[in-house]
Amino acid sequence: MYTYLVEESTKITPSTLLLTLSRDESERPLAFQPGQYAAISYEKRGKPSAARCFSIVSSPTDQHTLQFSMRVRGKFTNALSKLKQGDVVDVYGPFGGFVFDMTVEKRAVFIAGGIGITPFMSILRYLSALNASNEVTLIYSCATQDDIPFFDELTAIEKAHPHIQVVFVIGKGPTDKLIPEKVRTGHITPELIDEITKQHYQDLRFFLCGPPMFMKPMIKALVKRGANKSDILTEAFTQSSPKQTSILRSWPANVYALGAISFVFGSFLVMVSDLLQALPPTTTLKPTKNAPYLVTNARGQQLDQLVNSIPPSPDLITVPTTPTASQSASSASTNTVTTQTQTIAPIYSAPITVAPTCHTTPSGRCI
Repeated sequence: MYTYLVEESTKITPSTLLLTLSRDESERPLAFQPGQYAAISYEKRGKPSAARCFSIVSSPTDQHTLQFSMRVRGKFTNALSKLKQGDVVDVYGPFGGFVFDMTVEKRAVFIAGGIGITPFMSILRYLSALNASNEVTLIYSCATQDDIPFFDELTAIEKAHPHIQVVFVIGKGPTDKLIPEKVRTGHITPELIDEITKQHYQDLRFFLCGPPMFMKPMIKALVKRGANKSDILTEAFTQSSPKQTSILRSWPANVYALGAISFVFGSFLVMVSDLLQALPPTTTLKPTKNAPYLVTNARGQQLDQLVNSIPPSPDLITVPTTPTASQSASSASTNTVTTQTQTIAPIYSAPITVAPTCHTTPSGRCI
């Protein structure tokens, strides 16, 4: 966020507002490219208002002031028109890919409708400040000759820079205030574009900005006459809500939406992790020959540990074992049989009697 102070809020046409902001020397300036937009909000009774998006009309070369222009329609723009010098305005951005690159766009045609002139003002001011040699023609469609924002400045830029040409298209009413060879009446037609481009569409870059109903026939006419779709950059302009179809899209709403989705997904993962830690662990054991019936859960393991922890009983179980070879030899010499025993801790406290091992004689008698 960048903090600016209102320097001036004035109407440059009966319906168009120019908002000029100044930067405090201790604050860093907003770094943007010509053609981008930003979101702004003002303080109302000590609290920030909702933010709205507007194209920047000042040049990136101006580090001290920042300008926005908009039609005054609705509560937000009316409130902007009433801001006083020194009022605080918060700026968020910049956003947008409707950007003019002077190192790439050597020859370009700008087509603007109504308030869609705003991003082009930033570009033209930028080219003028750098005294660039890019060949640019602006076709600007307005309702009447009295409602052309930046008319005097556009005329001055055209006079100072022979590589920049401006053609006005007036929808209705007189055109006596305009130079005859620089004005057309009615609407922008394909024939007018043919005249300006000399029907060379392949080696031109087209920038279009205006209301959606203005944009569609323009794009269709350009493509029909051979312009490459990749060479057409557009920004469908509605008040406070630019919609871009240019090469690079950068939308504040998308960022907020992705942030919300990430937060919900992260919360879900944490909840699942906590649930898994709360559940008792489970163990899957495979049955064996000696233990065909095994308990396969944690409760069974706990029971086994409990049983095995019972102290041995005083009673011992004696299990006879087969004598070793040396023991057999010793027994043979003494004609006695010694029974070897081993001590086993009982699993249960009840005594268990085990039958002794016997030797069978040739006659089948057990001794």
